Amino acid sequence: MLNAFKYIMECYFYQDWQSEFSEEKEVLLFFAKKENLEIVQNVIDDINVILKNKLSEKVFEDNSFDFDPLLEGYNTEKEWFECAYKLLVDEVDKRK
Repeated sequence: MLNAFKYIMECYFYQDWQSEFSEEKEVLLFFAKKENLEIVQNVIDDINVILKNKLSEKVFEDNSFDFDPLLEGYNTEKEWFECAYKLLVDEVDKRK
């Protein structure tokens, strides 16, 4: 479950992601442009499941990601998921 989301978190939000990107939105844009549309859509689908099932906080509690939305200025994990969802959907729409 949520394998695509875990993929982006482990492969793109690695320990030193801040040395290459100034903010997390740049990471998401890089991911959306670099990966094939199927993978990006899978991440969007995973985020949709997270939001619909109110799992935003639990996902970050249950995993040891090198990214914490609260440390990046978001008020809640849900707020970050909503922003990530919109950004990724917009990028997919541009690629179609």
